[in-house]
Amino acid sequence: MSERDDDFFEEKRPWSIIKDQVLEKYMPPYLAKVNRLGRRILLIDGYAGPGVFNDDTYGSPIIMCEAAEKLVKGNYHAIFINKKKKYHDKLNKEIQRRGWSDSVEPRLGDSQLLLQIVPKTLKDQTVFLYLDPFGPTGCDFALLQPFLDRNPRFSTEILLTMNMPGMHRLAARHAVEDGRQEEQAIKYNHLLLTKVFGGDYWKDILLKQGSISEERETQLIEAYRAKLARYLPITGSCPVRERTDSRIKYFIVFASRHQDSMVLLNDFMVNAYFARMHKADFTGGLWEETDWKEMRSIDGLDRVIIDVVTEHPGETRKSIWYRIVQKHFMRYLEAEYIAIVQRLVDEKKLISPTERKTRRLNENCILYLP
Repeated sequence: MSERDDDFFEEKRPWSIIKDQVLEKYMPPYLAKVNRLGRRILLIDGYAGPGVFNDDTYGSPIIMCEAAEKLVKGNYHAIFINKKKKYHDKLNKEIQRRGWSDSVEPRLGDSQLLLQIVPKTLKDQTVFLYLDPFGPTGCDFALLQPFLDRNPRFSTEILLTMNMPGMHRLAARHAVEDGRQEEQAIKYNHLLLTKVFGGDYWKDILLKQGSISEERETQLIEAYRAKLARYLPITGSCPVRERTDSRIKYFIVFASRHQDSMVLLNDFMVNAYFARMHKADFTGGLWEETDWKEMRSIDGLDRVIIDVVTEHPGETRKSIWYRIVQKHFMRYLEAEYIAIVQRLVDEKKLISPTERKTRRLNENCILYLP
């Protein structure tokens, strides 16, 4: 984080609420599940900040530790990195004040350097790596590589943010179109992007003509997810913006080995994103008091379900949902899916021969076309 970012932690920005809500909702079920593995849990925040904003709202270190203290106390260790001493000192005081010093280790230094050291100390720990840098760089693929390369017997999950306006600035598409790609500053910035994405495939996307910025951003994140998926096969992303009519500020991206992470984060991201957009768009207006879920459309979900069951007959309701989320991440909620499946069975558009005491389905009921 650079010297010009001194006001970043004055108060939580509206768009920051989305990522913090996702983290806050995800940590309890994640910790409860991985604790069953019986291995020590390591939580890493590469760009931690002071832990508490000046408006007294909590940042990621406090969010993570509160969940860990409640659910896995005594079986976790947290490393929180800050480059700025004033943030490091404030976070250290917050940790000490809460009595967490035995489990939490604030570190002062450059995240890019310290994150190269941490993987060398890893054995069989369960690792959760959270990276939320202020700008477009800070998540170089080389930093992720040692975590991605860990033995698949050991649980590793990554949650990070990718700043989109900064990516466009570094790509300098218009300058490249003017033939200035050999200028030293542009070459340097292009090298930064190649380091972030772990290859120069970004050039075919960000420098492409004839498409709008948001289309290029979405394609780039999909390509980046595909690269992550070579190592951690379950990935997803959530756009973050100030309002529905404003540009994407960043994407939250996750990578995991477990399908449960995908379905949990699907619901948490849908709820955080659409609830925030509803509030931003309608506060002070006629629709302010309406439930955002009542205003969203799930048209086509019944067709999606039937198509997936047609392709994979005899799979359970749970398995069909995994497949739908993987293909339509952040499009539907699990509760919506469950309700539509029940309706389709009641209408005999699907059948489930699984024995059960009532007409209600459960996640283990298998589904077929009639």
